Amino acid sequence: MAKLAVPPLLVILVLLQSATRLPVAETSTADEEYMHRLPAATGAERLLGWKADSDPCNGSWVGVTCAPFDGNRIIQIDVRGLLRGGGTLPELDRQAGSLSHLRMLDLGDNNLTGPVPTLFLDRLLTLRLDGNAFSGLPHSFFRGMPELHYFSISDNPRLEEWGLWSDLLSLTELRVFNASNANINGTLQVFLGNLGAFPALAEVSLARNRLTGVVPEKLVSQSIAKLDLSSNGLSGSINFINNLASSITDLRLDHNHFSGPFPADLSGLYLLSVFSVAHNRLTGVVPPSLARVWRLSWVSVSDNLLQGPVPELPDSVKTDFAEAAVKGSFCRLDVHGPCDQETSSLLSVAAAFHYPEILAVSWRRDDPCDGWLGIHCGDGDGGGGGRNKVTGVNLSRLGLNGTIDPAFASLLYLEAIILAGNNLTGTVPASILQMPSLRVLDVSNNALEGTVLSVRHDVLILADGNRGGLNVTAIAASGSFSSSRFQLSEATTPFLTFAAVFVALFGY
Repeated sequence: MAKLAVPPLLVILVLLQSATRLPVAETSTADEEYMHRLPAATGAERLLGWKADSDPCNGSWVGVTCAPFDGNRIIQIDVRGLLRGGGTLPELDRQAGSLSHLRMLDLGDNNLTGPVPTLFLDRLLTLRLDGNAFSGLPHSFFRGMPELHYFSISDNPRLEEWGLWSDLLSLTELRVFNASNANINGTLQVFLGNLGAFPALAEVSLARNRLTGVVPEKLVSQSIAKLDLSSNGLSGSINFINNLASSITDLRLDHNHFSGPFPADLSGLYLLSVFSVAHNRLTGVVPPSLARVWRLSWVSVSDNLLQGPVPELPDSVKTDFAEAAVKGSFCRLDVHGPCDQETSSLLSVAAAFHYPEILAVSWRRDDPCDGWLGIHCGDGDGGGGGRNKVTGVNLSRLGLNGTIDPAFASLLYLEAIILAGNNLTGTVPASILQMPSLRVLDVSNNALEGTVLSVRHDVLILADGNRGGLNVTAIAASGSFSSSRFQLSEATTPFLTFAAVFVALFGY
């Protein structure tokens, strides 16, 4: 018997007709129960047409996406900016497994109020809560979302103060953490001190909060591209930035209390485009190595205590250097080129002391004789004309740390160096003792070591009380210090310590 041939097109039509008679999968009861509470709580019934007695997966619920081949579970809720009437979020039923298949939840820019409920969403990848008026986060909030990649709660200023707690360490898949203007207090020790817990973290925004303390020295990341810590109360040095060198492109540290100098070499930040450290207490010079960061587009350093020459960067880089110069940073007003020779020498001296703030506050512009702390000047060449020269440096008892820089020796008219009563270490450079104008060197009561070779009878050296065991050895052919050979200009005498003046005048 011959078989009846069925045209392929007819088979397809029959299958399609059968498919249309298949029942549509209904939303999971667990999801449906929670979703039916949302319209009244959030105002979605009035604003979005969500009906509490209808199926959330029937296609009429704006912003709700379901997975028909996954039990018709809800996998996405995106109502950003659509619930501006306010409202609150009801608690999830963990035992019922409400929204347990949810991958993305975006409730941003909706002026939602009340506390954020505890979320037990094991599959959630993205959570956006920014731009609302939430009142608080539950303790251990992040433990219920182990797969979270993206989190944003920025611009929630009404949140009760909260900290970056240890439950954050459970977010091992975290890529983005945006929590600016979210009333966060405390320190960064747990979060940024344990970046090994976040191997893929690429973006951190914590601006405009109440964070204090230092940025952890353990902050080492091969993945962070954007770090915004601006407008907090953070302090300490910014040396940690070199730990981010291999990945950072956007670094904002402005409006804090960071202090101390820049890292000496910034050339390793080769991906850096935006660099803002304005409104801090940074001291010293902007390192020339910044010019070798070839991707730079914006640099902001104003309102610090910077010194030295105006940094030279390519014309393509926008900066606030002119504003910074007008306010006292740099030795020249938006003019490139080196500082005066004496200014440069004294800045080298300050560099060896780690650019202390007590000096940076007054060591501004390009004239050391214009009110610089501890600097005394006179008519060094005796000619009566031209600019005065530095004849005395008295930096005693200022709590200075570091070493004594040989740059002192380039101050050709310097008669007295008084560094007593600090915490200086290392040795006394031999070149200082060879300065023809030097008459007094007081380095007593520090932690210096080694031996000072006294080769001249007309130089008074005071070196007692050094915890490092500093010795003074006279190697002159004969004789000892004589007050008759010891002469200071009238301009320099007031800068000596009492002990130095006493010995200088009376010989004992």
